[in-house]
Amino acid sequence: EADVINVILTLPGVQTVGEASSGFNVRGGATDQNLVLFGDATIFNSSHFFGMFSSFNADAVSQLELYKSSIPAKYGGRIASVLDVSTKQGNKKKLSGAGGIGLLTGRVSLEGPIGKKTAFLVGARSTYSDWLLKRIPNETYKNSSASFYDGQVIIDHEINEKHHLFLTVYGSHDNFELSNGVQYGYGNKNLNFKWKFSLTRNLYGTFSVGTDNYDFNVGDHKTALQAYDLKYSIGQEFARLDFTQQTAGKHRFTY
Repeated sequence: EADVINVILTLPGVQTVGEASSGFNVRGGATDQNLVLFGDATIFNSSHFFGMFSSFNADAVSQLELYKSSIPAKYGGRIASVLDVSTKQGNKKKLSGAGGIGLLTGRVSLEGPIGKKTAFLVGARSTYSDWLLKRIPNETYKNSSASFYDGQVIIDHEINEKHHLFLTVYGSHDNFELSNGVQYGYGNKNLNFKWKFSLTRNLYGTFSVGTDNYDFNVGDHKTALQAYDLKYSIGQEFARLDFTQQTAGKHRFTY
């Protein structure tokens, strides 16, 4: 199964954190020193299923860039690396779809036009890993459960040759329960609106606004007298205006 994180793990200086752990290390940096972006939205936890899968459905990814040094100033906020994952745009000519089934996961995506100037892409992925856990000859695993899902909706609207609108909605969630009754769960929720416009032949800009959220919870409800719930969340809103100007020579300015 195609996986974004497994691809960058083949690059020099990038290593996995370890088995049953999420994230990746770049040149000795910690996992939280990496900035992971999915269509300009910040993904605070980019892993599923104890780090075995990334949070990105490959059917919705067009390209990715990993900055291990000389990180552009427009990103900021991290000191180890920046992983910028670009999303696909919907097919404006015809309706099409893709899907796949593996040992642990299944995925499906659908894209197509809405009128002449609008296109959409909808994708979802989930797991059916519990059936595998039940077949492991060990009571600890048989009495445990683990599952995850993620999905995205991408809408692209062309107003005219100089103005483009994009809307990206993304969500993911992981949930697993150990045989001792302890339950864990975490998820990402992202909403991003982008407006690309051209002012002159050599000057164009991008205005982005959105919200990023991450929540985590752990709890134990097996024994009433010892039951507990621990939750925390991270939320941020952002707005950014980027300009790119191409000169007559071989130079380009961004600000």
